[in-house]
Amino acid sequence: MLFKLSLRNVRRSYKNYTLYFFTLAFAVCIFYVFNSVDAQQSMLTLSESANRALQNLASLIGAISVFVSCILGFLIVFANNFLIRRRKKELGLYMTLGMEKSKIARILISETVIIGIFSLALGLLFGVFASQWLSLILVKLFDTDMTKYQFVFSSAAFFKTILYFGIIFLVAILFSTVAISKYKLIDLIYAERQNEQPKVRSNAFTLILFVLSIALLGTAYAMVIKNGIVEFDRKLLIEIIMGSVGTFLFFASLSGFFLRVMQANKRRYYKGLNMFVLRQVNSRVNSAFVSMSFICLMLFCTIGILSAGLGINTVLNSSIRNSIPFDVSISNYDPSVSTENILKLDGIDLNDYTARTYDYHEYLDAGITAGAVLDKVKDSMPNELKSTDTLFSAPMMMVTQSDYNKIMEALGGDPIVLDGSTVALFSDYAAQSKTLDDVLQLYLKENHTIELKGDTYNVYPKLLTQSLSTSMGSELLMLIVPDAMVTDAAVYSEIVNFNCSTELQNRLEQATNVLDDSDTMAINIRSVVTDSYAGSSAIISFIGIYLGIIFLLTSAAVLALQQLSEVADNRQRYDILRKIGVDETMINRAIFKQIAIYFAMPLLLACVHSVVGLYVTNTAIASIGDINVTKNLLMTAVFVLAVYGGYFLATYYGSKSMITKNK
Repeated sequence: MLFKLSLRNVRRSYKNYTLYFFTLAFAVCIFYVFNSVDAQQSMLTLSESANRALQNLASLIGAISVFVSCILGFLIVFANNFLIRRRKKELGLYMTLGMEKSKIARILISETVIIGIFSLALGLLFGVFASQWLSLILVKLFDTDMTKYQFVFSSAAFFKTILYFGIIFLVAILFSTVAISKYKLIDLIYAERQNEQPKVRSNAFTLILFVLSIALLGTAYAMVIKNGIVEFDRKLLIEIIMGSVGTFLFFASLSGFFLRVMQANKRRYYKGLNMFVLRQVNSRVNSAFVSMSFICLMLFCTIGILSAGLGINTVLNSSIRNSIPFDVSISNYDPSVSTENILKLDGIDLNDYTARTYDYHEYLDAGITAGAVLDKVKDSMPNELKSTDTLFSAPMMMVTQSDYNKIMEALGGDPIVLDGSTVALFSDYAAQSKTLDDVLQLYLKENHTIELKGDTYNVYPKLLTQSLSTSMGSELLMLIVPDAMVTDAAVYSEIVNFNCSTELQNRLEQATNVLDDSDTMAINIRSVVTDSYAGSSAIISFIGIYLGIIFLLTSAAVLALQQLSEVADNRQRYDILRKIGVDETMINRAIFKQIAIYFAMPLLLACVHSVVGLYVTNTAIASIGDINVTKNLLMTAVFVLAVYGGYFLATYYGSKSMITKNK
């Protein structure tokens, strides 16, 4: 009997459950899609390194899913409380007819289970089909093929989704049961006549809070712009705390301050239903400033995570192009033993696989550090480069002109000609970092000579940036010198470059498990480096999109439910407006303005936070690679506005339906 009543209630109140239902279904879909990433391995032809990268991604997503489930748990509990609040009078009627609270709780539990089962079923259905798109993304990231394409169903992700959401719904049911047990009959019957008692703050107090919030936010902005975000230290922690406290104080003061500012413009304040709208917004912000502050910070995280994630992903994808000139590069840090002899110990004879190798040596004893060279343009360097200790402390290596030209010949590059008194600056790091490239170009423009061991040398007018070997990293700064300069210099390393068959690359990849444990040799294989970059790119992209969608979904859903609750609680006020002669057009316009202001306030402050945050983030990213800020911001803005705007419109039409139905 109770179950039939619950089922009938769900069918009858489907409009109340629509936003909640689709939000849950979408969350289930996203949860399944991202947790099914490891199942894609069965249909992709991936190398061993790519498989490891994909496993790392799956493990990280699994850990983050615990955090995501907590956020979604909060959303579901909040939504259940909203639905109970909307139905207080109905629940009071049940109690009046003699129904016990335990049976009322069973009705609500049954309704929650029904909504949960349907949202899980729909979300998993869409998730299974949506997860197939992951294959296309992974193919592009790892540059592989789909010869083994098949429809993928991840049983692990399926049961994991059911388990996590099952626990979330159990917690929601517990909260709902506790909430029902605390209600009294008189509170339920007269729920619509009870008004929320807002805390009244004096004008002086709200003004002080507002000024203090602006001061805290301004100071946090100035500090983070000055110090940057290269590392998480005490300064950055202080900046985060100041920004968060400033956000809470801003919304705590906004209700009184905003209303008084609008009241100062009498003409606009008394126009149409503006006075009614502003009073409604003021009341809501006054009582919900804590949740609005959290929503603002979550929106800021959404914009920052998506934009910065896309930026870092772009940098990684562009930087790899200059980092893999050869199929294999072997660095030998013990020149007393030849690279070929070391490989023969592992059963590999290079003569069997490649016709020619392109070798060069790196020499020590240049007598200068990178910091000493760049000290002359230090004032023009951004904070991100100034705080890079390795850039200033690392001794500069030397490569001879003949070795450099030999590599350029193999790569089809331009050779250089140096006389005995000229050296050239080399930095393949500058090829991916516009920030460093600008600094070095400025150095070349202003400094035409360099001091090395007491002698003065001319500086070659062109910065050299083409990588000389395949590597996981880049050379910050190095010297290309005449051959005669290294006569007495110590050899730091021997680098052997060559192109070869896939068979040898696979053998060398297996050999690296042994050789990489040695301090004297490192093997970098083009496919492994590419997979490593692709793995990093996948982690940044997937985690950024995953968290960004969840944060945005939760923020928009909470705002929507709050506004629907507000409208439901104030239906009698709209009836009064009709009784005094206000037409439906003006009422609908008032609802639209009220919801628009409420949705806009946290988003606008989040955008201000994001402008500062993205400026600092993009500056930090630019120190390791070039980034298209406009493109990333545009993509993020389109996505955020599409989801956020969709919830705004759904809230408006849902609120209008409530008011119209109540006529």
